[in-house]
Amino acid sequence: MPDPEAQARLEAALPAALARVTATPGVYAVLWCGSASRGEADPHSDLDFHALVMGDFRWRSSFVADGVPVEAFHNPLRKVRAMFAEPDHASIAMFARGRVLVPHPDLDALTAEARALYAAGPVPRPLTPADRHFLVDEVMEARGLLGTPMHGYQVASAAGRLVHALYAARGWWEVKPRHWLRDLTGREPVAARHLHLALNAPTSGERQSALEALALSLLDSLDYGKSATEPQVVP
Repeated sequence: MPDPEAQARLEAALPAALARVTATPGVYAVLWCGSASRGEADPHSDLDFHALVMGDFRWRSSFVADGVPVEAFHNPLRKVRAMFAEPDHASIAMFARGRVLVPHPDLDALTAEARALYAAGPVPRPLTPADRHFLVDEVMEARGLLGTPMHGYQVASAAGRLVHALYAARGWWEVKPRHWLRDLTGREPVAARHLHLALNAPTSGERQSALEALALSLLDSLDYGKSATEPQVVP
């Protein structure tokens, strides 16, 4: 949940953090992104920036400004456009929902493009037979660990892979795992309930049942099918 005190603390550190980012050689435009830029900071939030840089290099840096952790992504314009084309969900969301602090026509064009992409939504990516086989295998691995100390870990791992696949197949923008339950509740409440139970049920049997129900919200069955990946040249 947003925390006004955390938001105020991050905003107070913003000038010092921005000064350090803009002092980096090659930086010519800066976008403030992340939860704090939207007024949604919580006690665990940091300051996030995306900086456009001249030249051929990209890098990521982190530092502390006035006691606040800061993360900055530095990319040349062409790399950001390539990330949009992938599409890189996180980068599109950053540019679509961020706030321009150091303007430049390049950054203006990127934010406009990102907002259009974000509004349109990603193209759904149906499961391939190989994807399906992998997900069934994850669920079966959890079934094989019923009653063991590792069962909870395997259920959580399999649930995470299922949620990622669900977002891709439905054509939804990905969100951070901390927001999965809230976001899924608004999009597909039954899947959200299965995910919650898979992560919180008191017994391994209940966790497994919830995991399998979550899988069946995406898969037609839990039976293994026929699949093969594309051949690749061995170097």
